[in-house]
Amino acid sequence: MKKAVLIFLIFASIKIYAQNSSQYQLGSAKILKGNIYVLQCFVSDYNNKWTQEEKNEASSKLYAAQNWLQKQASNYGTTVNFQGGSFGFAEDIKLEYVNYGTGSGREDINVLTTVFKKIGYVKNLDFYDWVQNNTNCENALVVIYVKGEGRSYSIAYESEFMDKEKYFTETCVVYNKYWGGLEMYEASIAHEMLHLFGAWDLYETFQQSREKEQRARQYFPNSIMLRTSYNINELMVDELTAWLIGWNNTAQGWYEWFKP
Repeated sequence: MKKAVLIFLIFASIKIYAQNSSQYQLGSAKILKGNIYVLQCFVSDYNNKWTQEEKNEASSKLYAAQNWLQKQASNYGTTVNFQGGSFGFAEDIKLEYVNYGTGSGREDINVLTTVFKKIGYVKNLDFYDWVQNNTNCENALVVIYVKGEGRSYSIAYESEFMDKEKYFTETCVVYNKYWGGLEMYEASIAHEMLHLFGAWDLYETFQQSREKEQRARQYFPNSIMLRTSYNINELMVDELTAWLIGWNNTAQGWYEWFKP
């Protein structure tokens, strides 16, 4: 029982500015279909440093998460292909300050701007423009790997109150370890990526209610948006999440009830 509680707590990530339906899928990661470009960025502060083995492991977990998403998409008759590149793989992108996520909702939403300036992008939109002009990908996102312990989070664009130049390129921040020193799960990466395409958390957070979590446990006990597992294949993309990310075109009237 204690192990189950611990697994739930370390998985409790957040999504800054939650998307709620296709009308909000306006950033660089619109719909989880077709060709998607994923940029990996390896970041550390001056008190930490990635080992090459840790970077290889993090990349392997991303590829495993992507393979799982492709298999889940096929269950809904959808095709997803991933392409990508990386910065910081040979040498860490060093930041003077790194925010280690806690799930408070006050995480650093400007981290991508900071990282991109280190890389050489003048504007965040420059990366998205590069993807559009140099690849066959319709969607793009950035996974920022941070050396250290923290609670992962994602930053999804909303046009109503977010500056397009700063936030249109969507990103998730993933730490190589959870608080307490446990290794990052493949499921956590897939979970955060799904947020960028519109998925909602189905467990209790500062945005989501306990009542909705309890109902989700009845409807979607194995949803990746509800719980995690060392074995990602124990999990699934539920029908509500599939609707939010563009895989399920048959909307049910009760879907909106789960909106955070």
